[in-house]
Amino acid sequence: MPWDLPAVTLDESDAECAAGWNFVEDLGAAFRVVGLWPKGWAVSVLVVEPLGEVVRRGDKCRSSRLRLLRRATLEEITSVIRRLSEPFGDLADEMTAEQVAWWQALGRPQRDSAAVEAGLQEALKARGLAWRLRRFGSSRDAWEAWEARAAWDAREAWAARDARAARAAWAAWDAWDAREAWAARDARAARAARAAWDAWAARAAWDARAAWDARAAWDALTMTFAARRGWCEGDPTRLTVGIRDAYTNGLAIALPTEHETLGWVMAQEAGRAGRE
Repeated sequence: MPWDLPAVTLDESDAECAAGWNFVEDLGAAFRVVGLWPKGWAVSVLVVEPLGEVVRRGDKCRSSRLRLLRRATLEEITSVIRRLSEPFGDLADEMTAEQVAWWQALGRPQRDSAAVEAGLQEALKARGLAWRLRRFGSSRDAWEAWEARAAWDAREAWAARDARAARAAWAAWDAWDAREAWAARDARAARAARAAWDAWAARAAWDARAAWDARAAWDALTMTFAARRGWCEGDPTRLTVGIRDAYTNGLAIALPTEHETLGWVMAQEAGRAGRE
């Protein structure tokens, strides 16, 4: 970079999203649209310059030509996440740090299979699971094993042994929505915090296989916030320890496969076609 993208047809209608190279002038708006890890992989953030006519519709812009200038710095990204995290009040700094750490981890910056396995072992220990690990050669193989009948038994075992933490995390989320929660806290701040939180959830993508990792990060953040707020018991890092390190070191995906077995795949073995 810099790199000029080829000219494309520009739709000048009133539609918010239409033909052209789409971009935003405020990074916060971009995060609200796509989240930080919409398919379980960290988004790339690029600074761009329009080279032709610009059509602005709401928070979104588009142009027939676009120049990619550089990658956004970590400081720039962190600053925007911190601004969007203001509704979390006294936990804004901590939740900013957690979100940035997950964004970095889900970018899979390193490739170290031994470190991935060590992280997964640590994650299983934190959940009280004496499971074995099984490495698969591809994500497809892992998903086929997960979809087999034995995978459902393993999933039930996972849920049963970690039920307390899971129930507590979801109970905290339910409490957030409950009328009593609105009454106990300033309603306006609570709604703003919920809106900010939803920016990272990418909940519509959960039905896709690729969103498994997005949900892992989402659940960990939920547990961290709920425990720090005192809405549930348990270690705030319980769903973070080990697993985030595994992603940092190149874990593509980890999921229950055979009975009491956690299957996992390295990023370079998973292939990028499905993720893109």
